[in-house]
Amino acid sequence: MAGTLLPKAQELIASAKNACPHLSEHIDMCFVMELHNRGIITFDKLYNEARAALGRPPREDIGDPNQAEGDKLDRQERTTVARLALRYIARHLTREEIERIIDVTIKRDALKEVDELARQSTLPTRVLAERVARFAQLPLKEYPLPPEEVLGTRVALIRSLISDQLEFIGIAKNYLRVRDIAKVASKLIDVAGGQGRIGGKAGGMVLASKILTTFKDLHPEWPVHTPESWFLRSDVLGVFLELNHLTGYQSQKYKPIDQVRHEYPLIKGVLRNSDFPVEVVQQLRAVLREIGTHPLIVRSSSLLEDRIGTAFSGKYASVFVANQGELETRLQALLVAISEVYASTLAPDPVAYRRAHNLLDYHEDMGVLIQKVVGTQVGRYFLPAFAGVAFSRNEYRWSPRIRREDGMMRLVMGLGTRAVDRVASDYPRMVALGLPTLRPETTAKEMMRYSQRTIDAINLEANRLESVPLEEILAAGEFPMLDRIVAIARDDGLYPPMGTAVRAEPEDVFVTFDKLLANTSFAEAMRRMLVRLEEAYGSPVDVEFACDGQKFFLLQCRALASGADVAAVHVPDDVPVRDRLFSASCYVRSGLVADIEYVVYVNSHVYDRVETLEQRYEIGRIVGRLNQALADKRFILVGPGRWGSNDIRLGVRVGYADINRTRMLVEVARDKSGYIPEVSFGTHFFQDLVESGIHYLPLYPDDPDNIFNDDFFLRARNVLPDLLPADAAMDRYLRVMHVPEYADGRLLHVAMDGETDRALAYLK
Repeated sequence: MAGTLLPKAQELIASAKNACPHLSEHIDMCFVMELHNRGIITFDKLYNEARAALGRPPREDIGDPNQAEGDKLDRQERTTVARLALRYIARHLTREEIERIIDVTIKRDALKEVDELARQSTLPTRVLAERVARFAQLPLKEYPLPPEEVLGTRVALIRSLISDQLEFIGIAKNYLRVRDIAKVASKLIDVAGGQGRIGGKAGGMVLASKILTTFKDLHPEWPVHTPESWFLRSDVLGVFLELNHLTGYQSQKYKPIDQVRHEYPLIKGVLRNSDFPVEVVQQLRAVLREIGTHPLIVRSSSLLEDRIGTAFSGKYASVFVANQGELETRLQALLVAISEVYASTLAPDPVAYRRAHNLLDYHEDMGVLIQKVVGTQVGRYFLPAFAGVAFSRNEYRWSPRIRREDGMMRLVMGLGTRAVDRVASDYPRMVALGLPTLRPETTAKEMMRYSQRTIDAINLEANRLESVPLEEILAAGEFPMLDRIVAIARDDGLYPPMGTAVRAEPEDVFVTFDKLLANTSFAEAMRRMLVRLEEAYGSPVDVEFACDGQKFFLLQCRALASGADVAAVHVPDDVPVRDRLFSASCYVRSGLVADIEYVVYVNSHVYDRVETLEQRYEIGRIVGRLNQALADKRFILVGPGRWGSNDIRLGVRVGYADINRTRMLVEVARDKSGYIPEVSFGTHFFQDLVESGIHYLPLYPDDPDNIFNDDFFLRARNVLPDLLPADAAMDRYLRVMHVPEYADGRLLHVAMDGETDRALAYLK
């Protein structure tokens, strides 16, 4: 065997030494160590054989623990040891084993260099990225380094290039390989000499997609893809501000929230008209040349974003760029989008959120994630077949058959903006992933009423994002997977298309996703994905996703703060009728809000008659001022339709900074006024409520089984002028009741039992 393998072994080793001359002696030593560890021949015996071959006496065992056991080998002895070791190698090791030792030795040396660079706190990120790229170019063979040798380097690279959050690093180090990080580094847009990371949102996408590709039991029909992405490094924001002499704006976070709100439009305008570093502009121009006119989305990826316990859901801007026209026109649109993402770090909601979570003093740099929009062209529109957001836990269960741990999903046709934002009078399809065909609605009439009629899409001709009537999308061209997305109204019922063709008048077509949920494995695949991600993260998660009609894309993943499990709540039955303020019998989540001192109330009938949009905006601003004035009190908000909707006709326009001090948010649906709550679970708005410990409850006062005590809401003295004298003139639109004053010193309590779907607000 030695006679045939020895020349081949010599050839393999010589080739490796010629390719890596600096590793020549290290390769020899690795083979000696392999022989020793396998018990083929010990180092001492091999050393003595080498001395004998050189005509030298063997080393004697001195036996004295206070003396060195041997001398250092001279060059002649090392050469002889290597030559003898080669004969043992040829006799006992296969060609594959020899290749493995050489490959691991080369990788170990390259990894050592990467590790040393990654641990240098002052090393420019670009230098580290280039070295990681060189490591990734090593031939990929089936000889990985032992995990314990690689983990430290993975940690250092993740900390340097992706995130410094310890919780994220603790998860990511088990999944992201050095080559995965090298792929990220190859897509960096940066400035020379700087240090920065890609941020939380980008890191979450990279990590989640890697986690899911490690599992083989996910449905093969729905393999996970991620959109082609580029990462504008977080430190570019600081360079941008310095270049334009705008670093003073970083002190905005310390100003009163009203001042932050007042100055934010000015800041957006200033940043939008500021200049970017030339080398960043050049890199972005090259990206646009590479991708052509494919639509883009520019997404925030702050170092604070998507952290465990502080998700910053929807706090920062995401801007769609249609990306049509000449190169320089497209470049300017992209730069404007990036500047608006930068400006959003100084918006009132993220500032208030940071203040509430004791993150105000953290030096926040903003990374930017630039992605190709998932979708396909339908006539003049570009959009995905469907998109949405999914949660590993279902906080609102409309049937006792639904299990919380099975998770839920909000599904929309077109861009996913309508799944995560509180929009106009549209409704996503709510899906309990364990029972995907079980709907909250029970009749065809309800299903049609609570369906999506407007689609978000990019108009390629108008070069902008638009909200388009469903009928117009259907008329624009052939829509992917349409038969799985819609149902047809016929004879007072809703029926899925019989085949792949949809033949019906546009007004008879309704978005239901019935065939997608009943006839495919999509819901089960999503449930399994969420289970795997929750196991990896060790906490509930949500994901954003899109499907272009052929491929499923993961867009975002974050660990979420979940509402604490509440022990069974007893809803009392013996409360006198006069002491009952309101009750509810659907979409109830268990909880108890006790000792409520103030109720802030916007009457739906009054709100419907508000004369101007400016007055409606002012109502929202007053709510924000009450949020500050009552910050140390226990108060709840009660108002029409959808708090925080971007359609001010359907609810009071408020943001996180306007409501984060309240104990509870109640949405009132009056049939005659048309203010119908859309259960907000799954939206960014809902996540704000969960993280802030704010309870949510929809009320349907016109339901004869429910209570709504108009006497309290209309006759109790309005203390708004006492709290905000400057806003006294608005007391006809907005009422604030001091409960003890009305109830002879008693306070308001709201008991909610999610198991029986009952809630009652009562005086005690």
